[in-house]
Amino acid sequence: MEKKKALVVGAGVSGLAAAYALGKKGYSVKVIDRNPHAGGVITTSEENGFKAESGTNTLMIPSQRVLDFIKEIGLERDILSASETAKKRFFLHGGKPVAMPMSLLEFIKTPLFSPLGKLRLMLEPLVKKFPADANPSVEEFVKARFGREALENVFDAFFAGIYAGRTDSLAVKYAFPPFWNFEQSGGSVVLGAIKARRKKASSENLFKPMVVSFAGGMGELPRKMAEALGEDAPVVNARLTQIDFEGKWQAAWSSPQEDDCDEFDVLVLAVPAWDLAKLPVGGTLAEAFEPLCGIPGAPINSLTLGFKRSDIAHPLDGFGMLVPQKEKCSILGTLFVSSMFKERAPTGYATLTCYIGGMRSPELAALPDDEIIPMVMEDLGRLLGVSGSPVFKRMFRHSKGIPQYDMSYGERLEALNTLREKFPSVALIGSYIGGVGAGNCIENGLKVGDRF
Repeated sequence: MEKKKALVVGAGVSGLAAAYALGKKGYSVKVIDRNPHAGGVITTSEENGFKAESGTNTLMIPSQRVLDFIKEIGLERDILSASETAKKRFFLHGGKPVAMPMSLLEFIKTPLFSPLGKLRLMLEPLVKKFPADANPSVEEFVKARFGREALENVFDAFFAGIYAGRTDSLAVKYAFPPFWNFEQSGGSVVLGAIKARRKKASSENLFKPMVVSFAGGMGELPRKMAEALGEDAPVVNARLTQIDFEGKWQAAWSSPQEDDCDEFDVLVLAVPAWDLAKLPVGGTLAEAFEPLCGIPGAPINSLTLGFKRSDIAHPLDGFGMLVPQKEKCSILGTLFVSSMFKERAPTGYATLTCYIGGMRSPELAALPDDEIIPMVMEDLGRLLGVSGSPVFKRMFRHSKGIPQYDMSYGERLEALNTLREKFPSVALIGSYIGGVGAGNCIENGLKVGDRF
C-alpha cells in the first residue's frame, strides 16, 4: 500500500514537530522552507566563547509529551536546566531592580507596591468576575482585579516580556488564558489558581513545566529536530511556485537542490500568519487566510552584549529584569543569560541580552545599531552599574517578531475554525495559534499527528 503524503511548508520548530509526528504516523513527508537553514528564528551564534541567541534564550517544556519528544530526538543529554538563581525575577522600580516577592514575608516588605497597593492586591477575591462573554484587554482585566499599581509596576512589564506588547491592546482571555480561566472557574484569579493547584496535586499525571536550554545553545533544538526526520529532512532555500487542490493538494517548488512537484494528502502551513498571503494559493483558501494575515507582529531586536564580569556592579543573581513603561527606558528588559546557563560567556565574563522595540516603542527597533547600542549602554550603566565597553556584541532584528493576541483575536480564531471546516486536509500551526513560546509551538506541531 502506497504511503500517504504530507507537505509541510515552514521548517521552524512548529513545522519540524508536525513533520516528525506525521512521519511516525506513516506519512511520507516533504518539508520545504524559504530560509537557508531549518529552525526559523531559533539559531545560536558563537564567538570567542560567547553565545547569542537569535530568538528565544530558553525553552519552557510545557508537558510530558514535549519532554518525551526531546528525549526521542536525542537531546536529553544536552539539556541544561536553568540555575536555581534563575528563579529570582527582577522588575525595575524607581530606577532600581527589585526582586519579585516569592513569599508572604517578601510581599509585605517589597517596595514594588505601596501599602494601599498591597491591600488592593489582597482584595482581589472580592472583585466581581467578568461576564463569560466579555472580552477585556489585559489592562482592563488587571486594573479591575488587582488595581492600577499592579498593572503599571508589574503586569505592563510582564506582557512586554512575553509579547513585546501593550496591555491595552492584548486580549486577556487569549494572551494569558490561565488568568481568565482561573477567574471564570473560581470567581477570582487567586481562588481559581488555588482550586486548580489542588486539582493538579491530586492528579496522577503530575508534570511540572521546566525551563531549559541546551549545551550548544537553542540552535541545537531545530538541528536535532531536522536530523530526526532522516530522509524527510527539510529542503531549504526553497520557493513554492504553485499550490492547487484537485482531490489532493498539488504543489510545485524550486530550490538550489531541486525543482520538483508532487501531490499530497495533507497540507501543513507552518509559516508566520503575515506570510500566509505570500503563498501561491487562490480562491476560497486565499480568502480564508485574510483574517489571519491581519494578526499584528511586534518588531523586536535582541541585542546580546558581553562584558568583563568586574565591569558589572549588579550581582546578576536572577533570570533577568523586566522594565515597565513608566520607567522610560529604551529597553523592554534584560536577561542575565550567563547566570541562567553555563558556557554562555568565557570565565570572568558575563552576557546580557536586551530587548528593544516591541509595540511599546516600534520606532526604536528601526534605528541602526550605532544608535541603539549607546542607548542600551546608558540604561545598563544606570540600572545595573555596567561600566566599560562590551567585548562582544550581536544584534538580531525581527521586523515582525512576536504575534499579538489582540482584541480582534477571537474573530481570527473563528475564521481559523471556519477554514478547518472547509479544508479538513489543511493544518495551520505557528506561534500565532496556541501560544508564542517554543514549547507551545512544538506541542501544537506534534498534535498535527493526532489529527491526520
